[in-house]
Amino acid sequence: MTEDSRDRANDDLDDAVNLATDETRRVLAGEPTLPERTPGTLRRRFLKAMGATAVMGASAGCLGLFSDDPEAAGTADDTVDYSEIEEFKLDWIPKQIIKNLNVQVAFNDENVFYRFNWEQPDAGGWYHDYIVYEDGEWTRYANPDPWVADRDHEDHTGFYEDRVTFLLGDGTVKGFENFGGWMTVHMGVRDLPGEGTAEEVENHPHLGDDHLGRNDVRKFIPQSRTGEWWENPWDDIRPQEELDEMLENGEFVELAMFRSHRSGPLGYGTDHHVLDYRHGDEGQDTFGSQGWDEETGPEYMYDPEIIEDGALDIEGLRNAEYPHDVFFDEQDEWVGDDDPYYIHEDWLVEFDPSVAEWEGAAIPRRPLREPDGSAGDYHLNSRWEDGEWTVEMWRALDTGNVDNKVMEEGGVYDWMPAVHHGFNSRWHWVAYPYKLGLGRGTDADVHAERFSGDEPDWEDVTTHTLPLIYPGQVDWTWLISTEHRGYIPTRNDEMSIWDVHENPRRMAAMVLGKEVGEDPRR
Repeated sequence: MTEDSRDRANDDLDDAVNLATDETRRVLAGEPTLPERTPGTLRRRFLKAMGATAVMGASAGCLGLFSDDPEAAGTADDTVDYSEIEEFKLDWIPKQIIKNLNVQVAFNDENVFYRFNWEQPDAGGWYHDYIVYEDGEWTRYANPDPWVADRDHEDHTGFYEDRVTFLLGDGTVKGFENFGGWMTVHMGVRDLPGEGTAEEVENHPHLGDDHLGRNDVRKFIPQSRTGEWWENPWDDIRPQEELDEMLENGEFVELAMFRSHRSGPLGYGTDHHVLDYRHGDEGQDTFGSQGWDEETGPEYMYDPEIIEDGALDIEGLRNAEYPHDVFFDEQDEWVGDDDPYYIHEDWLVEFDPSVAEWEGAAIPRRPLREPDGSAGDYHLNSRWEDGEWTVEMWRALDTGNVDNKVMEEGGVYDWMPAVHHGFNSRWHWVAYPYKLGLGRGTDADVHAERFSGDEPDWEDVTTHTLPLIYPGQVDWTWLISTEHRGYIPTRNDEMSIWDVHENPRRMAAMVLGKEVGEDPRR
């Protein structure tokens, strides 16, 4: 390409961006921002995400790109049982369907570091799961936060922590680089139409009481189920010896989490891997739970030396009066001045109703504790200030644990961050899958930058701004069903979400429309 033609191409691209920006504002009233110092590959993707496809007319997407000929690829035989759930069932949706997440990644000889920053104006996102005494009885406040829905919702009276998470793959899980987290969510998973019931799961020979001891279905990769690689019946799981071999071979997806209540105050993340289930990594994680009863209350309360009345006040929680920055390892600086919003196992004393049974008393259900083993691989710092979260996470490049991915300079990984606010599971905002490369010379969308010393100077590290979308109820079951026009290339792993839904903002509008319209789900 000549210099003149390159200049003309850049001018055309700039015109497209201007048109796309206007179109994006019109469609979703969003304010797109370009990443700072963005590499070329990510720049092109981001421009597409901001609506550049509007210049060329409607996106091909699922509107006509695919052949109707079942002989073109794969098979049209639809033998999968998608259950009797036939629609996207409207429950409630969050106020926002788009969020921007600022990310930076750096590494040295020993560790990889991630820095996340995003707007979250609702104070109190660090509160989570309390047992509350009201009107003469104890009740659990763990339902969605009241501020996350687009309008008042009578069931939103609880507290659920803010989180930032990411999925990490290394090419061993077929399909993950193309569909990311969408291929870990399936019919049967909790909080979706058709979720497996507690009774079904408890009686299941693998998931239930006789093996894993679970009462719900969580993320899994379809390869952990029998049949073709893409088939995903939640209850048809491969034998444990095959799953063990998959784990040893690295055929899983790593999942790291910052939990603003259940791990953040201790300076740790929580570490997981997705295979047949969303497992916590080997070892003790950062939180447990305590039992409680409507009449007799919780098992434990705060030591009165930490909180005089043995409990927090529910009105103080509702008004976000308990500050975020009361970290466990800094307690000498704040004990006596501030009341901690979390409870640590070092502060537990047996519940005494004469001390802590008073109207509005609130006691956390999840005592925190020091992690060990692979469960404690991720360390972090976190701050909520002026309506924004800033979270730094890091772990060893090679933890030596089989349930973590080994990362090395020059390596390229599939990476998909997400932000959670106000509730669990599907009410969150997710990124498309990106390529994360360790080193500037890698063929990647986001580059982790090498630095010298113990920790990075983030002012010297490139910031990338990634658009996150509310994913609605689109899951792998729908994507591989004949209801999805692209089911054949999806089953054959012949396309990426980027190929057919180049604009995440329009994708968000599309999946929201399916939910609001209660479109067919299979």
